Amino acid sequence: MELFTPRSRTIKQLFMDTDSIYRIPKYQRPYKWLDEQIEQLWDDIFESFENESKNYFLGSIITAAPQAGSNRFDIVDGQQRLTTLMILLCVLRDLYPNINNNKNSINTNHINSAIFNFGDQRLTLLTDPQHSADFKQNIINEGSTLKHQKPYKYQLKDDEQPKLKFQNSAYILRSKLEEIGEDKAGDLIEYLFNKVSIIRIDCEDRSFAIKLFQVLNDRGMDLTASDLVKSFLLEQIEKKYVDEGENFEARIEDENEFIAEWRRLENLLTGTYDSMNDMFTLYLYYLIARNPKKSLSDELQDIFEQQDPNETIKDFSEFVNAYKNQIWDKEDKILYSFWYLRWTVYWKSILLTALHTNYEYYDELQISLRRFYYLNWMSGKTLSHIKQISFNMISWIKDKKHINYITTSLNNKLEKDNIVKQVKEVINSNDVYHTAWIKPLLTIIEYRITDDAKLAYIHLDNTIHTEHILPIGWNEFDDWKNKFTIDEVNRYLHSLGNLTLLSGSKNISASNNPYNIKINIYKGKGKYSEDDTGVTAFDMTKKVIADYPMEWNATSIENRKNWLESKILEILDI
Repeated sequence: MELFTPRSRTIKQLFMDTDSIYRIPKYQRPYKWLDEQIEQLWDDIFESFENESKNYFLGSIITAAPQAGSNRFDIVDGQQRLTTLMILLCVLRDLYPNINNNKNSINTNHINSAIFNFGDQRLTLLTDPQHSADFKQNIINEGSTLKHQKPYKYQLKDDEQPKLKFQNSAYILRSKLEEIGEDKAGDLIEYLFNKVSIIRIDCEDRSFAIKLFQVLNDRGMDLTASDLVKSFLLEQIEKKYVDEGENFEARIEDENEFIAEWRRLENLLTGTYDSMNDMFTLYLYYLIARNPKKSLSDELQDIFEQQDPNETIKDFSEFVNAYKNQIWDKEDKILYSFWYLRWTVYWKSILLTALHTNYEYYDELQISLRRFYYLNWMSGKTLSHIKQISFNMISWIKDKKHINYITTSLNNKLEKDNIVKQVKEVINSNDVYHTAWIKPLLTIIEYRITDDAKLAYIHLDNTIHTEHILPIGWNEFDDWKNKFTIDEVNRYLHSLGNLTLLSGSKNISASNNPYNIKINIYKGKGKYSEDDTGVTAFDMTKKVIADYPMEWNATSIENRKNWLESKILEILDI
């Protein structure tokens, strides 16, 4: 048999040939088309019909050959179009039950044959038992599509609950058919069945079908790397039972448990910065402790092929749980500072490796890891500079190396590359304001001096400003011109000692004002609360007022720099 066979199929052949029995497999995501996609499909077909085009090509679908014991093709690509076409057929059946019955053309009997094959559904959904039941109740059952009203937009947001999307598609298509009337709908269905074609690409197995889909799909993949991993693991569960002697009920139970756990993990990650794709990347780094040589899905499939699929998902679940409970939800000053770093995938994979393996020196590891990454970032190093040693750390943790070994290795790397000297130089430079790390670093100092009772994560969005105490618009006011020479401005304006944190919903218009006016801004109303100017007062900014209540001059900036520098040296242990 060929690896794949392209077959041109009219809609009539697609749904009425003896081999035209389909299923949406478990690894696929639920039906998700909304108004725009439904309208586009209708417009494509209807405009072609109105223009009397001899033929219209509706794209391609990719199928995998039926599994053992089944006569149904798995839909690897094209499930949204195929499902929507089935909804259109069911709406036609319900809305115009006698369509074309007096003509020698496509009529009710043909439509029913396209929906059912000897009483069995042409298209079944395996994404979830509830989805299958909802599709049957809301679409397949005769007369069901006439009951639906237009759902509200907020009701259509849940991609894991497609019931209302079925109803929405049926409502839109029913409205379209009502608008053109039964006679024109009769001509349209004749055109649809005989003149509209789809290329069905039949592949010999699911694995090849998925790979072909990745190569051919240029519309933006519906299937992500994690979906491909899901498919592979389900295939492994199926293979396991075939190898051990078929036990259909046990296999179905295993598959359903797998799908339920997968959905639990997807829901667990909702609201975090990381998806299932991201988590599999972190998990792969933990597993191989090296730079991947192949795609994410291919690397994982090579590993998972040698493992029991149930043990694989169990271990991955524990990995994701550790991320949610010990990384994302954790209220911790040290951990907060990691979220501002570059190279996110590396620090996450290292800390998750430590959590997943119950590494004895996790707390010390956090401090050493933060120090290493921040020093490299501040010295201007790029990803290539820290990549290999990051993978080394994963290996060391898995090998249970003592924290002293890891810390010494990191220090040797820092010393070899002269990182600490470079950081000290940049801290003392005339311009730290334009560095990417200054706002995160000031935030870490804020955490350092803040009472733990007031602990809260500071989101560095566009409402958090790195404030110049001596303002950029200093020359607009005599008060500033009298206190600073041009040389002093050039030396101090963007330097560490002249910077602090200020938060507000908009830029503070008064921030260029003289110091006695700026002080009122810096007072704010309290920790992370806003006064009527929309300003939030940080502890480090309140300290400016406490230490320098009367004026801000060159000596103030030098003293402030020394204080901030001492905090940086403490935090980064240099």
